[in-house]
Amino acid sequence: MYLTILNYDMESAVFTYELPAFTVKFSHEDFEEYISQTLGYSTSNCDWQVHEELPTIIHLHEQEWV
Repeated sequence: MYLTILNYDMESAVFTYELPAFTVKFSHEDFEEYISQTLGYSTSNCDWQVHEELPTIIHLHEQEWV
């Protein structure tokens, strides 16, 4: 599994990470904690998506801005 993050800090940037096996059963909240605690991104300044294959193009749909 892979995690792609679109980070909106200083400059917009896209990062894709291969996820460790223990993340397979993560909930939405678990992923947000993993993103903030392990990867160091503020979840208030990024969009993220989990997917099975390494992406070539990512489309983010129906994102909610809070």
